[in-house]
Amino acid sequence: MPIVGTAGHVDHGKSTLVMALTGTDPDRWSEEKRRGLTIDLGFAAADIDGLTVGFVDVPGHERFIKNMLAGVTGVDCALLVVAADSGWMPQTEEHVRILDLVGAPTGVIAVTRADLVDDDTLELTMLEIGEEVEGTSLASWPVIPVSPVTGVGLDGIRRAIGTALAGVHHRDDEPYRLWVDRVFVIHGSGVVATGTVQRGSVAIDDEIELHPGGSIARVRGLHQHDRPVERITAGQRAAINLGGVTVDDLHRGTLLARPGTASVTRRFISTWRTGRGHDDLPSRGAYHVHSGTADTVASIRRVAEDLLLVSTETPIPVIAGDRFILRESGRQSVVGGGQVLDPAPLLTIDTAAIDAYRSPSPYVDRILEAHGVVDAENLSRATGGATPADARRIGVRWVTESVLRDLSSTITPMVAAYHRDHPLRPGYPVPELADRVGVPPEVLTVALAGTTTLKVTDGAVADVEFSSTLSTDDEAAWDTVRAVLERSYAVPRVRDLGLDPELVRALIRRGDIVQVAPDLVFTATQLGDLEAHLTDLPDGFTVSGFGERFGTARRQSVPLLEWFDKRGITRREGDQRIVRNR
Repeated sequence: MPIVGTAGHVDHGKSTLVMALTGTDPDRWSEEKRRGLTIDLGFAAADIDGLTVGFVDVPGHERFIKNMLAGVTGVDCALLVVAADSGWMPQTEEHVRILDLVGAPTGVIAVTRADLVDDDTLELTMLEIGEEVEGTSLASWPVIPVSPVTGVGLDGIRRAIGTALAGVHHRDDEPYRLWVDRVFVIHGSGVVATGTVQRGSVAIDDEIELHPGGSIARVRGLHQHDRPVERITAGQRAAINLGGVTVDDLHRGTLLARPGTASVTRRFISTWRTGRGHDDLPSRGAYHVHSGTADTVASIRRVAEDLLLVSTETPIPVIAGDRFILRESGRQSVVGGGQVLDPAPLLTIDTAAIDAYRSPSPYVDRILEAHGVVDAENLSRATGGATPADARRIGVRWVTESVLRDLSSTITPMVAAYHRDHPLRPGYPVPELADRVGVPPEVLTVALAGTTTLKVTDGAVADVEFSSTLSTDDEAAWDTVRAVLERSYAVPRVRDLGLDPELVRALIRRGDIVQVAPDLVFTATQLGDLEAHLTDLPDGFTVSGFGERFGTARRQSVPLLEWFDKRGITRREGDQRIVRNR
Protein backbone atom coordinates (compact mmCIF):
# COMPACT_ATOMS: atom_id res chain seq x y z
CA MET A 1 0.00 0.00 0.00
CA PRO A 2 1.66 3.27 -1.12
CA ILE A 3 1.60 6.31 1.17
CA VAL A 4 0.57 9.89 0.37
CA GLY A 5 1.67 12.63 2.76
CA THR A 6 0.12 16.08 2.94
CA ALA A 7 2.03 19.35 3.22
CA GLY A 8 1.11 23.02 3.34
CA HIS A 9 0.34 26.05 5.49
CA VAL A 10 -1.87 25.80 8.55
CA ASP A 11 -5.62 26.05 7.88
CA HIS A 12 -5.30 25.61 4.12
CA GLY A 13 -7.60 22.59 4.16
CA LYS A 14 -5.26 19.59 4.26
CA SER A 15 -7.35 17.55 6.71
CA THR A 16 -10.59 18.51 4.96
CA LEU A 17 -9.18 17.35 1.63
CA VAL A 18 -7.97 14.05 3.13
CA MET A 19 -11.43 13.48 4.64
CA ALA A 20 -13.06 14.18 1.27
CA LEU A 21 -10.74 11.72 -0.47
CA THR A 22 -10.92 8.96 2.14
CA GLY A 23 -14.09 9.45 4.15
CA THR A 24 -11.97 9.40 7.33
CA ASP A 25 -11.29 12.38 9.56
CA PRO A 26 -7.51 12.33 10.17
CA ASP A 27 -7.71 14.71 13.15
CA ARG A 28 -7.52 12.20 16.00
CA TRP A 29 -7.19 14.36 19.06
CA SER A 30 -9.88 16.30 20.89
CA GLU A 31 -7.62 19.36 20.99
CA GLU A 32 -7.35 19.25 17.20
CA LYS A 33 -11.13 19.23 16.95
CA ARG A 34 -11.44 22.10 19.41
CA ARG A 35 -8.76 24.29 17.84
CA GLY A 36 -9.55 23.41 14.24
CA LEU A 37 -5.97 22.59 13.28
CA THR A 38 -3.82 19.50 12.97
CA ILE A 39 -1.30 19.21 15.81
CA ASP A 40 0.04 15.72 15.24
CA LEU A 41 0.02 13.16 12.46
CA GLY A 42 -3.31 11.85 11.23
CA PHE A 43 -3.88 8.70 9.20
CA ALA A 44 -6.51 7.53 6.71
CA ALA A 45 -6.86 5.30 3.64
CA ALA A 46 -8.75 5.21 0.35
CA ASP A 47 -9.02 3.12 -2.82
CA ILE A 48 -7.59 4.96 -5.83
CA ASP A 49 -7.52 3.27 -9.24
CA GLY A 50 -8.05 -0.09 -7.55
CA LEU A 51 -5.13 0.50 -5.20
CA THR A 52 -5.42 1.00 -1.45
CA VAL A 53 -3.57 4.22 -0.65
CA GLY A 54 -2.62 5.40 2.83
CA PHE A 55 -2.70 9.08 3.74
CA VAL A 56 -0.57 10.78 6.39
CA ASP A 57 -1.92 14.20 7.29
CA VAL A 58 0.75 16.46 8.78
CA PRO A 59 0.38 19.67 10.80
CA GLY A 60 0.92 22.97 9.02
CA HIS A 61 1.49 25.27 11.98
CA GLU A 62 5.11 26.38 12.40
CA ARG A 63 5.11 25.29 16.07
CA PHE A 64 4.55 21.70 14.97
CA ILE A 65 7.17 21.58 12.21
CA LYS A 66 8.95 18.64 13.89
CA ASN A 67 5.72 16.64 13.60
CA MET A 68 5.51 17.56 9.93
CA LEU A 69 9.08 16.36 9.43
CA ALA A 70 8.17 13.05 11.06
CA GLY A 71 5.18 12.75 8.75
CA VAL A 72 7.04 13.05 5.46
CA THR A 73 9.17 10.02 6.32
CA GLY A 74 8.51 7.15 3.97
CA VAL A 75 5.87 8.83 1.80
CA ASP A 76 5.69 7.82 -1.85
CA CYS A 77 3.74 10.85 -3.01
CA ALA A 78 3.37 14.31 -1.49
CA LEU A 79 0.09 16.21 -1.63
CA LEU A 80 0.95 19.91 -1.30
CA VAL A 81 -2.07 22.00 -0.39
CA VAL A 82 -2.32 25.75 -1.16
CA ALA A 83 -5.54 27.63 -0.41
CA ALA A 84 -6.80 29.63 -3.39
CA ASP A 85 -8.04 32.45 -1.15
CA SER A 86 -4.71 32.78 0.73
CA GLY A 87 -2.02 31.87 -1.76
CA TRP A 88 1.61 31.17 -0.94
CA MET A 89 2.31 31.43 2.79
CA PRO A 90 5.36 31.07 5.09
CA GLN A 91 4.68 27.46 6.02
CA THR A 92 3.95 26.64 2.39
CA GLU A 93 7.47 27.81 1.62
CA GLU A 94 8.88 25.87 4.58
CA HIS A 95 7.14 22.65 3.57
CA VAL A 96 8.23 23.01 -0.06
CA ARG A 97 11.80 23.52 1.14
CA ILE A 98 11.52 20.31 3.17
CA LEU A 99 9.97 18.29 0.33
CA ASP A 100 12.66 19.49 -2.04
CA LEU A 101 15.46 18.64 0.41
CA VAL A 102 14.18 15.18 1.39
CA GLY A 103 13.74 14.31 -2.26
CA ALA A 104 10.02 13.58 -2.30
CA PRO A 105 9.80 11.15 -5.24
CA THR A 106 6.60 12.50 -6.77
CA GLY A 107 3.57 14.58 -5.88
CA VAL A 108 0.48 16.62 -6.64
CA ILE A 109 -0.30 20.26 -5.80
CA ALA A 110 -3.92 20.84 -4.77
CA VAL A 111 -5.33 24.38 -4.85
CA THR A 112 -8.07 24.13 -2.23
CA ARG A 113 -11.10 26.39 -1.67
CA ALA A 114 -11.37 26.92 -5.39
CA ASP A 115 -15.10 27.54 -4.84
CA LEU A 116 -14.37 30.62 -2.70
CA VAL A 117 -12.55 32.70 -5.35
CA ASP A 118 -13.26 33.92 -8.85
CA ASP A 119 -11.51 32.56 -11.92
CA ASP A 120 -8.98 35.40 -12.10
CA THR A 121 -7.89 34.94 -8.48
CA LEU A 122 -7.64 31.18 -8.99
CA GLU A 123 -5.50 31.68 -12.09
CA LEU A 124 -3.21 34.12 -10.26
CA THR A 125 -2.78 31.66 -7.38
CA MET A 126 -1.87 28.88 -9.79
CA LEU A 127 0.64 31.14 -11.57
CA GLU A 128 2.14 32.10 -8.21
CA ILE A 129 2.52 28.42 -7.30
CA GLY A 130 4.29 27.73 -10.60
CA GLU A 131 6.74 30.56 -9.96
CA GLU A 132 7.43 29.49 -6.38
CA VAL A 133 8.20 25.84 -7.19
CA GLU A 134 10.36 26.68 -10.21
CA GLY A 135 13.84 25.23 -9.77
CA THR A 136 12.70 22.64 -7.22
CA SER A 137 11.81 18.96 -7.53
CA LEU A 138 8.14 20.05 -7.34
CA ALA A 139 8.28 21.99 -10.62
CA SER A 140 6.87 19.10 -12.66
CA TRP A 141 4.00 18.26 -10.31
CA PRO A 142 0.45 18.83 -11.62
CA VAL A 143 -1.44 21.78 -10.09
CA ILE A 144 -5.15 21.00 -9.67
CA PRO A 145 -7.93 23.26 -8.30
CA VAL A 146 -10.24 21.44 -5.89
CA SER A 147 -13.13 22.06 -3.52
CA PRO A 148 -13.95 19.38 -0.95
CA VAL A 149 -17.22 21.25 -0.31
CA THR A 150 -18.56 21.06 -3.88
CA GLY A 151 -16.55 18.02 -4.96
CA VAL A 152 -15.04 19.85 -7.92
CA GLY A 153 -11.54 18.58 -8.67
CA LEU A 154 -11.62 15.55 -6.33
CA ASP A 155 -11.61 13.10 -9.23
CA GLY A 156 -8.74 15.03 -10.80
CA ILE A 157 -6.77 14.78 -7.54
CA ARG A 158 -7.44 11.04 -7.38
CA ARG A 159 -6.33 10.53 -10.99
CA ALA A 160 -3.17 12.60 -10.45
CA ILE A 161 -2.30 10.62 -7.31
CA GLY A 162 -2.92 7.37 -9.17
CA THR A 163 -0.65 8.49 -12.02
CA ALA A 164 2.06 9.59 -9.57
CA LEU A 165 1.95 6.28 -7.71
CA ALA A 166 1.98 4.17 -10.87
CA GLY A 167 5.74 4.49 -11.12
CA VAL A 168 6.44 3.79 -7.45
CA HIS A 169 7.99 0.42 -6.70
CA HIS A 170 9.22 -0.96 -3.39
CA ARG A 171 11.73 -3.72 -2.74
CA ASP A 172 10.72 -6.05 0.05
CA ASP A 173 13.85 -8.23 -0.22
CA GLU A 174 15.99 -5.73 1.69
CA PRO A 175 16.45 -5.72 5.49
CA TYR A 176 13.33 -4.51 7.25
CA ARG A 177 13.24 -0.90 8.49
CA LEU A 178 10.51 1.23 10.07
CA TRP A 179 10.61 4.60 11.83
CA VAL A 180 8.15 4.73 14.73
CA ASP A 181 5.77 7.70 14.74
CA ARG A 182 3.35 6.55 17.47
CA VAL A 183 3.51 4.24 20.50
CA PHE A 184 0.62 3.17 22.71
CA VAL A 185 -0.62 0.26 24.81
CA ILE A 186 -3.71 -1.84 24.11
CA HIS A 187 -5.13 -3.65 27.12
CA GLY A 188 -4.67 -7.37 26.68
CA SER A 189 -2.26 -7.00 23.76
CA GLY A 190 0.57 -4.83 25.02
CA VAL A 191 2.84 -2.35 23.27
CA VAL A 192 1.90 -1.20 19.76
CA ALA A 193 4.16 0.90 17.51
CA THR A 194 3.06 2.44 14.23
CA GLY A 195 4.94 3.80 11.25
CA THR A 196 5.55 3.42 7.54
CA VAL A 197 7.72 0.51 6.44
CA GLN A 198 10.67 2.17 4.75
CA ARG A 199 11.99 -1.00 3.18
CA GLY A 200 11.92 -4.78 3.45
CA SER A 201 9.14 -6.73 5.10
CA VAL A 202 8.27 -8.07 8.53
CA ALA A 203 6.05 -10.97 9.57
CA ILE A 204 4.52 -12.28 12.78
CA ASP A 205 7.11 -13.96 15.06
CA ASP A 206 10.01 -12.08 13.43
CA GLU A 207 12.61 -10.55 15.71
CA ILE A 208 13.14 -6.79 15.55
CA GLU A 209 16.00 -4.71 16.90
CA LEU A 210 15.15 -1.36 18.52
CA HIS A 211 17.44 1.65 18.09
CA PRO A 212 18.65 3.44 20.13
CA GLY A 213 19.15 0.77 22.74
CA GLY A 214 19.65 -2.36 20.66
CA SER A 215 17.05 -4.41 22.55
CA ILE A 216 15.27 -7.22 20.71
CA ALA A 217 11.49 -7.50 20.44
CA ARG A 218 9.25 -10.13 18.85
CA VAL A 219 6.41 -9.31 16.47
CA ARG A 220 3.24 -10.62 18.13
CA GLY A 221 0.76 -9.12 15.69
CA LEU A 222 0.43 -6.87 12.64
CA HIS A 223 -2.37 -4.55 11.55
CA GLN A 224 -2.81 -2.49 8.41
CA HIS A 225 -5.55 0.11 8.64
CA ASP A 226 -7.43 -1.84 11.32
CA ARG A 227 -7.09 -5.17 9.50
CA PRO A 228 -4.95 -8.00 10.90
CA VAL A 229 -2.32 -9.24 8.44
CA GLU A 230 0.49 -11.82 8.48
CA ARG A 231 3.13 -9.63 6.81
CA ILE A 232 3.79 -5.95 6.16
CA THR A 233 6.02 -4.86 3.26
CA ALA A 234 7.84 -1.71 2.14
CA GLY A 235 5.66 1.33 1.53
CA GLN A 236 2.86 0.19 3.84
CA ARG A 237 1.55 1.69 7.06
CA ALA A 238 1.88 -0.77 9.92
CA ALA A 239 0.74 -1.18 13.50
CA ILE A 240 3.06 -3.68 15.17
CA ASN A 241 2.24 -5.42 18.42
CA LEU A 242 5.61 -6.05 20.09
CA GLY A 243 6.50 -8.59 22.75
CA GLY A 244 9.48 -8.48 25.07
CA VAL A 245 9.50 -4.69 25.49
CA THR A 246 7.64 -2.05 27.48
CA VAL A 247 6.15 1.23 26.34
CA ASP A 248 9.16 2.99 27.87
CA ASP A 249 11.54 1.16 25.51
CA LEU A 250 10.45 3.02 22.38
CA HIS A 251 9.00 6.34 21.27
CA ARG A 252 8.63 8.49 18.20
CA GLY A 253 12.09 8.47 16.65
CA THR A 254 12.83 4.83 17.50
CA LEU A 255 13.96 2.77 14.53
CA LEU A 256 12.78 -0.83 14.17
CA ALA A 257 15.14 -2.91 12.02
CA ARG A 258 16.24 -6.42 11.23
CA PRO A 259 18.84 -7.41 13.85
CA GLY A 260 22.38 -6.55 12.80
CA THR A 261 21.45 -4.09 10.04
CA ALA A 262 21.29 -0.78 11.92
CA SER A 263 23.05 1.10 14.68
CA VAL A 264 23.17 4.51 16.31
CA THR A 265 25.70 7.29 16.04
CA ARG A 266 26.54 10.68 17.42
CA ARG A 267 28.68 11.64 14.45
CA PHE A 268 28.21 11.24 10.71
CA ILE A 269 29.50 12.55 7.38
CA SER A 270 26.88 13.75 4.92
CA THR A 271 26.28 15.55 1.67
CA TRP A 272 24.96 19.07 2.07
CA ARG A 273 22.55 21.26 0.19
CA THR A 274 21.53 24.68 1.49
CA GLY A 275 17.80 25.32 1.45
CA ARG A 276 16.12 28.13 -0.44
CA GLY A 277 16.47 31.49 1.29
CA HIS A 278 19.73 30.61 3.05
CA ASP A 279 23.06 31.70 1.64
CA ASP A 280 25.43 30.20 4.17
CA LEU A 281 25.57 27.77 7.08
CA PRO A 282 27.29 29.19 10.19
CA SER A 283 29.24 26.45 11.97
CA ARG A 284 28.60 28.03 15.35
CA GLY A 285 24.84 27.94 15.08
CA ALA A 286 22.57 25.75 17.19
CA TYR A 287 20.69 23.20 15.12
CA HIS A 288 18.28 20.30 15.23
CA VAL A 289 18.85 17.40 12.87
CA HIS A 290 15.77 15.45 11.73
CA SER A 291 15.99 12.04 10.07
CA GLY A 292 13.10 9.66 9.78
CA THR A 293 10.93 10.42 12.80
CA ALA A 294 13.96 11.13 15.01
CA ASP A 295 15.35 14.52 15.93
CA THR A 296 18.15 15.72 18.17
CA VAL A 297 20.28 18.77 18.87
CA ALA A 298 23.35 18.90 16.65
CA SER A 299 26.45 20.89 15.79
CA ILE A 300 28.03 20.95 12.37
CA ARG A 301 31.39 21.44 10.71
CA ARG A 302 32.12 21.65 7.02
CA VAL A 303 34.75 19.17 5.89
CA ALA A 304 34.34 20.34 2.28
CA GLU A 305 32.07 22.72 0.41
CA ASP A 306 29.57 19.94 -0.23
CA LEU A 307 30.20 17.74 2.84
CA LEU A 308 29.29 18.14 6.51
CA LEU A 309 30.39 16.49 9.72
CA VAL A 310 27.30 16.39 11.93
CA SER A 311 27.71 15.76 15.67
CA THR A 312 24.55 15.03 17.64
CA GLU A 313 23.81 15.54 21.32
CA THR A 314 22.03 12.20 21.65
CA PRO A 315 22.43 9.01 19.58
CA ILE A 316 20.47 8.89 16.34
CA PRO A 317 19.81 5.70 14.32
CA VAL A 318 20.87 6.49 10.75
CA ILE A 319 22.51 4.50 7.97
CA ALA A 320 24.22 5.54 4.76
CA GLY A 321 21.73 6.98 2.30
CA ASP A 322 19.30 8.31 4.91
CA ARG A 323 18.12 11.83 4.23
CA PHE A 324 18.01 14.46 6.94
CA ILE A 325 16.90 18.03 7.49
CA LEU A 326 18.84 20.63 9.48
CA ARG A 327 16.76 23.22 11.31
CA GLU A 328 17.91 26.27 13.24
CA SER A 329 17.07 25.86 16.91
CA GLY A 330 16.27 29.54 17.46
CA ARG A 331 14.12 30.51 14.49
CA GLN A 332 13.16 26.88 13.84
CA SER A 333 13.79 27.53 10.17
CA VAL A 334 14.90 24.75 7.83
CA VAL A 335 18.34 25.74 6.57
CA GLY A 336 19.14 22.73 4.43
CA GLY A 337 19.58 19.01 4.30
CA GLY A 338 21.52 16.14 2.84
CA GLN A 339 22.14 12.42 2.82
CA VAL A 340 24.16 10.43 5.32
CA LEU A 341 27.34 9.06 3.73
CA ASP A 342 29.13 7.51 6.70
CA PRO A 343 27.52 6.98 10.13
CA ALA A 344 30.88 6.19 11.77
CA PRO A 345 33.63 8.27 10.14
CA LEU A 346 37.26 8.26 11.16
CA LEU A 347 38.42 10.97 13.57
CA THR A 348 40.53 12.53 10.82
CA ILE A 349 38.86 13.15 7.46
CA ASP A 350 41.65 13.47 4.91
CA THR A 351 41.58 14.31 1.21
CA ALA A 352 41.44 10.65 0.19
CA ALA A 353 38.37 10.09 2.38
CA ILE A 354 36.66 13.16 0.93
CA ASP A 355 37.31 11.86 -2.59
CA ALA A 356 35.87 8.48 -1.57
CA TYR A 357 32.72 10.08 -0.16
CA ARG A 358 32.23 12.06 -3.37
CA SER A 359 32.49 9.03 -5.66
CA PRO A 360 29.36 7.73 -7.43
CA SER A 361 29.92 4.23 -6.04
CA PRO A 362 27.40 2.53 -3.71
CA TYR A 363 27.55 3.82 -0.13
CA VAL A 364 29.11 0.61 1.18
CA ASP A 365 32.04 0.98 -1.23
CA ARG A 366 32.47 4.67 -0.43
CA ILE A 367 32.69 3.96 3.31
CA LEU A 368 35.16 1.13 2.85
CA GLU A 369 37.32 3.21 0.50
CA ALA A 370 37.33 6.09 3.02
CA HIS A 371 38.38 3.77 5.87
CA GLY A 372 40.48 1.18 4.04
CA VAL A 373 39.76 -1.43 6.72
CA VAL A 374 36.34 -1.80 8.39
CA ASP A 375 34.86 -4.29 10.83
CA ALA A 376 32.39 -6.38 8.80
CA GLU A 377 29.55 -6.16 11.31
CA ASN A 378 29.96 -2.39 11.68
CA LEU A 379 29.94 -1.96 7.90
CA SER A 380 26.78 -4.04 7.64
CA ARG A 381 25.08 -1.92 10.29
CA ALA A 382 26.27 1.32 8.70
CA THR A 383 24.77 0.40 5.33
CA GLY A 384 21.67 -1.57 6.26
CA GLY A 385 23.16 -4.96 5.48
CA ALA A 386 25.09 -4.15 2.29
CA THR A 387 28.34 -5.88 1.32
CA PRO A 388 31.17 -4.32 -0.73
CA ALA A 389 31.75 -5.39 -4.31
CA ASP A 390 35.52 -5.11 -4.66
CA ALA A 391 37.11 -5.98 -1.31
CA ARG A 392 38.75 -8.80 0.60
CA ARG A 393 37.21 -10.38 3.70
CA ILE A 394 40.02 -11.03 6.21
CA GLY A 395 38.74 -12.50 9.45
CA VAL A 396 36.07 -10.15 10.82
CA ARG A 397 37.07 -7.24 8.56
CA TRP A 398 36.61 -5.97 5.03
CA VAL A 399 39.77 -4.60 3.41
CA THR A 400 40.12 -2.76 0.12
CA GLU A 401 42.46 -4.21 -2.48
CA SER A 402 44.20 -0.83 -2.66
CA VAL A 403 45.11 -1.05 1.04
CA LEU A 404 46.61 -4.49 0.52
CA ARG A 405 48.54 -3.29 -2.53
CA ASP A 406 49.86 -0.17 -0.83
CA LEU A 407 50.90 -1.79 2.43
CA SER A 408 54.03 -3.51 1.13
CA SER A 409 55.39 -0.33 -0.47
CA THR A 410 54.53 1.64 2.68
CA ILE A 411 56.30 -0.67 5.10
CA THR A 412 59.35 -1.58 2.99
CA PRO A 413 61.33 1.53 4.03
CA MET A 414 60.15 1.08 7.63
CA VAL A 415 61.52 -2.46 7.70
CA ALA A 416 64.81 -1.33 6.14
CA ALA A 417 65.20 1.35 8.82
CA TYR A 418 64.40 -1.20 11.51
CA HIS A 419 67.15 -3.49 10.23
CA ARG A 420 69.63 -0.61 10.39
CA ASP A 421 68.62 0.31 13.94
CA HIS A 422 68.38 -3.27 15.21
CA PRO A 423 70.76 -5.45 13.18
CA LEU A 424 70.65 -8.29 15.72
CA ARG A 425 66.87 -8.63 15.64
CA PRO A 426 65.12 -10.91 13.12
CA GLY A 427 62.85 -8.13 11.88
CA TYR A 428 60.08 -5.68 12.72
CA PRO A 429 57.59 -7.39 15.10
CA VAL A 430 54.25 -7.76 13.30
CA PRO A 431 52.08 -6.25 16.10
CA GLU A 432 54.31 -3.16 16.36
CA LEU A 433 54.47 -2.64 12.60
CA ALA A 434 50.71 -3.19 12.19
CA ASP A 435 50.02 -0.62 14.90
CA ARG A 436 52.35 1.86 13.22
CA VAL A 437 50.62 1.62 9.84
CA GLY A 438 47.15 1.48 11.40
CA VAL A 439 45.93 -1.96 10.35
CA PRO A 440 45.18 -5.16 12.29
CA PRO A 441 48.08 -7.68 12.37
CA GLU A 442 46.15 -10.28 10.34
CA VAL A 443 45.61 -7.74 7.55
CA LEU A 444 49.31 -6.95 7.48
CA THR A 445 50.15 -10.65 7.30
CA VAL A 446 47.80 -11.19 4.34
CA ALA A 447 49.19 -8.15 2.54
CA LEU A 448 52.74 -9.46 2.91
CA ALA A 449 51.82 -12.92 1.63
CA GLY A 450 51.80 -11.63 -1.93
CA THR A 451 55.12 -9.79 -1.80
CA THR A 452 58.48 -11.03 -3.07
CA THR A 453 60.68 -8.56 -1.18
CA LEU A 454 59.50 -9.09 2.41
CA LYS A 455 59.01 -12.15 4.59
CA VAL A 456 57.39 -12.93 7.93
CA THR A 457 59.51 -15.14 10.19
CA ASP A 458 58.91 -15.85 13.86
CA GLY A 459 56.33 -13.07 14.08
CA ALA A 460 58.60 -10.43 12.54
CA VAL A 461 58.73 -8.76 9.12
CA ALA A 462 62.11 -8.74 7.39
CA ASP A 463 63.66 -8.18 4.01
CA VAL A 464 63.91 -11.53 2.21
CA GLU A 465 67.68 -11.13 1.95
CA PHE A 466 68.19 -10.02 5.53
CA SER A 467 69.89 -12.15 8.15
CA SER A 468 71.09 -10.86 11.48
CA THR A 469 74.91 -10.89 11.57
CA LEU A 470 77.21 -10.37 14.50
CA SER A 471 79.78 -7.64 14.32
CA THR A 472 83.46 -8.36 15.00
CA ASP A 473 83.06 -7.00 18.52
CA ASP A 474 79.96 -9.16 19.10
CA GLU A 475 81.79 -12.27 17.90
CA ALA A 476 84.72 -11.50 20.21
CA ALA A 477 82.39 -11.04 23.17
CA TRP A 478 80.67 -14.33 22.34
CA ASP A 479 83.99 -16.21 22.14
CA THR A 480 84.84 -15.00 25.63
CA VAL A 481 81.47 -15.99 27.09
CA ARG A 482 81.46 -19.36 25.34
CA ALA A 483 84.73 -20.23 27.05
CA VAL A 484 83.17 -19.31 30.41
CA LEU A 485 80.06 -21.42 29.76
CA GLU A 486 81.90 -24.51 28.58
CA ARG A 487 84.27 -24.64 31.57
CA SER A 488 81.49 -26.16 33.69
CA TYR A 489 77.86 -27.18 33.66
CA ALA A 490 77.42 -24.92 36.69
CA VAL A 491 76.97 -21.95 34.38
CA PRO A 492 76.36 -18.39 35.63
CA ARG A 493 73.02 -16.62 35.26
CA VAL A 494 72.44 -14.94 31.91
CA ARG A 495 72.42 -11.52 33.52
CA ASP A 496 75.90 -12.21 34.88
CA LEU A 497 77.43 -13.11 31.51
CA GLY A 498 77.96 -9.48 30.52
CA LEU A 499 76.29 -9.83 27.12
CA ASP A 500 73.85 -7.34 25.63
CA PRO A 501 70.32 -8.88 25.74
CA GLU A 502 70.00 -8.27 21.98
CA LEU A 503 73.16 -10.33 21.43
CA VAL A 504 71.85 -13.13 23.66
CA ARG A 505 68.63 -13.32 21.61
CA ALA A 506 70.63 -13.31 18.38
CA LEU A 507 72.82 -16.18 19.63
CA ILE A 508 69.70 -18.14 20.60
CA ARG A 509 68.21 -17.62 17.13
CA ARG A 510 71.49 -18.64 15.51
CA GLY A 511 71.58 -21.82 17.61
CA ASP A 512 74.82 -21.11 19.45
CA ILE A 513 73.08 -21.21 22.82
CA VAL A 514 69.86 -22.73 24.08
CA GLN A 515 67.64 -21.04 26.64
CA VAL A 516 66.73 -23.68 29.20
CA ALA A 517 65.12 -21.25 31.65
CA PRO A 518 64.50 -17.47 31.67
CA ASP A 519 67.92 -16.77 33.21
CA LEU A 520 69.78 -19.92 32.18
CA VAL A 521 71.50 -20.78 28.90
CA PHE A 522 73.86 -23.53 27.74
CA THR A 523 75.78 -23.97 24.55
CA ALA A 524 74.46 -26.52 22.12
CA THR A 525 77.66 -28.50 22.67
CA GLN A 526 77.07 -28.66 26.43
CA LEU A 527 73.54 -29.97 26.04
CA GLY A 528 74.70 -32.59 23.56
CA ASP A 529 77.37 -33.80 25.97
CA LEU A 530 74.91 -33.90 28.88
CA GLU A 531 72.42 -35.95 26.89
CA ALA A 532 75.13 -38.40 25.83
CA HIS A 533 76.21 -38.99 29.44
CA LEU A 534 72.74 -39.33 30.98
CA THR A 535 73.09 -43.09 30.56
CA ASP A 536 75.93 -42.98 33.06
CA LEU A 537 73.27 -42.47 35.69
CA PRO A 538 71.29 -45.39 37.10
CA ASP A 539 67.56 -45.67 36.39
CA GLY A 540 65.60 -43.79 38.99
CA PHE A 541 68.18 -41.08 39.58
CA THR A 542 67.28 -37.96 41.56
CA VAL A 543 67.98 -34.25 41.15
CA SER A 544 70.75 -34.48 43.72
CA GLY A 545 72.23 -37.53 41.95
CA PHE A 546 72.24 -35.60 38.68
CA GLY A 547 73.98 -32.68 40.39
CA GLU A 548 76.63 -34.88 41.95
CA ARG A 549 77.39 -36.51 38.58
CA PHE A 550 77.63 -33.28 36.54
CA GLY A 551 78.69 -30.76 39.17
CA THR A 552 75.54 -28.64 39.02
CA ALA A 553 73.65 -26.89 41.76
CA ARG A 554 69.89 -27.24 42.10
CA ARG A 555 69.54 -23.91 40.23
CA GLN A 556 70.95 -25.60 37.12
CA SER A 557 69.85 -29.21 37.73
CA VAL A 558 66.08 -28.68 37.99
CA PRO A 559 65.70 -26.57 34.79
CA LEU A 560 67.98 -28.95 32.89
CA LEU A 561 65.99 -32.04 33.86
CA GLU A 562 62.68 -30.33 33.08
CA TRP A 563 64.11 -29.37 29.69
CA PHE A 564 65.07 -33.03 29.06
CA ASP A 565 61.57 -34.12 30.23
CA LYS A 566 59.82 -31.83 27.74
CA ARG A 567 61.86 -33.29 24.90
CA GLY A 568 61.16 -36.88 25.86
CA ILE A 569 64.77 -37.64 26.75
CA THR A 570 63.88 -38.36 30.38
CA ARG A 571 60.66 -39.29 32.14
CA ARG A 572 59.81 -38.19 35.65
CA GLU A 573 58.32 -40.71 38.07
CA GLY A 574 57.76 -39.08 41.43
CA ASP A 575 61.09 -37.68 42.61
CA GLN A 576 63.05 -39.88 40.23
CA ARG A 577 63.78 -39.87 36.52
CA ILE A 578 64.18 -42.59 33.95
CA VAL A 579 66.31 -42.18 30.83
CA ARG A 580 64.25 -43.14 27.78
CA ASN A 581 65.80 -45.25 25.04
CA ARG A 582 68.66 -46.25 27.29
